[in-house]
Amino acid sequence: MAVFGLLVAYLLGAFEGRGAVKAEDVCRQLPDQQAAADIFNSILPQAASYEFVTGPSAKADWHYNSDCFAKGDGENLLILHANAVSTVSWRRWADHELPPIEGKVEDFSAGIKGISADNLAAIYVPCYSREQVSKEPYSLTVYAEAPQGLEGSKEEGRQALIELATALGRYAHKEAKCDLPSKLPG
Repeated sequence: MAVFGLLVAYLLGAFEGRGAVKAEDVCRQLPDQQAAADIFNSILPQAASYEFVTGPSAKADWHYNSDCFAKGDGENLLILHANAVSTVSWRRWADHELPPIEGKVEDFSAGIKGISADNLAAIYVPCYSREQVSKEPYSLTVYAEAPQGLEGSKEEGRQALIELATALGRYAHKEAKCDLPSKLPG
């Protein structure tokens, strides 16, 4: 019976080594692809292989949307997301624009508001003083979400998510052609 169990485990890939993320595989939304690959290799849950799927091209207006999915063995391990939203209070933003948050929420200094938790780092980034169509102020919702959790300590994971969200925020702010300062570090 033990031999059968080992055979099934082998066929399901239980003994395969951990895949490695290479810089050239990382999403275009993270301009320092080597730094991003290093982060992914340290925090992504173990998988035999990783792939990065980028969403459709973004438009520089209130339609702005940019996504990247880090998949491991077919599962979404990390979601990088940026989109333009009508500017509201940061509390309303946090309540209505973010995915479910796990664990203790902590603030960090970035954009209008930066928040992090065990599975998420999100930044509310100023963008348009007057968006082209609505003529209303618009901001960007930017986040790095780990729906399956991360490797390492909670603090290491939280810091990695903050670094990824900040890098994505810088990229999205430039790509969306925002006219307001981003208030992002660096």
